[in-house]
Amino acid sequence: MKGTQRRLQCPKCGKAFFAWRPDELPGAAVKCYFCGNQFEDEAAKRVPAPPPAAPGAAPTPAAQAASAPAAPASAATPEAKPS
Repeated sequence: MKGTQRRLQCPKCGKAFFAWRPDELPGAAVKCYFCGNQFEDEAAKRVPAPPPAAPGAAPTPAAQAASAPAAPASAATPEAKPS
């Protein structure tokens, strides 16, 4: 089973410890080694990322506006006239 060691902090006693976190079960309960409190790690509380768009799908207007280059700063400010 794939996974990693994670540094966690118990919300009850505040002590930090390392625990094995499997990749397949991000919402599995963690038990504090010091006080025995069971809690969910931060991975279980995160909102899952939206699925990627299909490669042939047209981009949405909001995505097009975000990716459009901004006007150059020199074009936005009036030029100073010599006196």
